[in-house]
Formats: sequence, structure tokens, C-alpha cells
Amino acid sequence: MLSRSRGKSPAQLFRYLSAKWPAAFNPKAPRPLKIGIHHDIRVLDGELSDDELRRALLAYTKMARYLARLDAGAARVDLDGKPAGVVSDADAATAKALLRARKQKQEGKQTPEPRVEPQPPAKPKPKRTAVFKEKNTADSPTGIVVETKRRRSFRKPMT
Repeated sequence: MLSRSRGKSPAQLFRYLSAKWPAAFNPKAPRPLKIGIHHDIRVLDGELSDDELRRALLAYTKMARYLARLDAGAARVDLDGKPAGVVSDADAATAKALLRARKQKQEGKQTPEPRVEPQPPAKPKPKRTAVFKEKNTADSPTGIVVETKRRRSFRKPMT
């Protein structure tokens, strides 16, 4: 039934697992799973493909509730809900770091930085060359000095 369903969401897949093994997979009150539990599932269940099983377990073990339950020394459970090892200090530290990173990322989204209005670019000052300054300061009784693009100047007759 589920082996051909590439489109199944991870949530649907671990609902399937929780229906089949409720002692191990409980999304409302998750318990740390045995390391290598995917091998046990593979032996007992042939309906899920490797990809589906991987996606379901990944979604289940990345839930915030699951990560919050990974305390150092907490008992891990097998498919029947029986103890099968303990959570190591490294696993507990990794889980707490993931939760902290998620919390910081979420706080960053909730309080966006204030928008800074872009300031208009400053107007460029006109270039004043020595020649231009001399021509502007010179008293010319016949007209106004006009400068062209090519920096040639000519006198415009006054009318």
C-alpha cells in the first residue's frame, strides 16, 4: 500500500508507524528511540521503502517535542516500548543546540530589524577648474562666458 506512495508526507508516514508500533512512536509524548531502530522496522515491515522510512524517522526525530525529551541518561526504547540503551551526553547536547538554534531563528523572524530608509545620493559638485574660475571672475563687458562639453569657451554677444 505505502510502497508506491512517493507523495506521502513524513507526517503521514510516521502516523503509519505510530499505528503499527504505538509504544515507540507517539507524536504527543515522544520517547527517545533506540539507535538503529530502522533496521528493526525493516525486518518487521516490508511495506515502507527505504526512502519513506528514512523520511518518516527524520521527521519524527526532528520534532521539537522529541528533541526536548533527549536528556543525558534518558532511556531509549525499542519498537515494543522496552528500554534499549540510554541517551548519550553528546546526543543530548546536539538536541539542545538544535532547539536553541530554532528558537533564535524564530525570535529573529518575530522581531524584524527596522527598515532604514535609503538616503538619496549626494548631488555631485560641479567641477571647477582653474580656467573656469578665471573666466567667471574676469569682467567681460561684451557678454557671458559659457563653457561647453569640450571645455571650449566662447563669448556670447550681449543684445
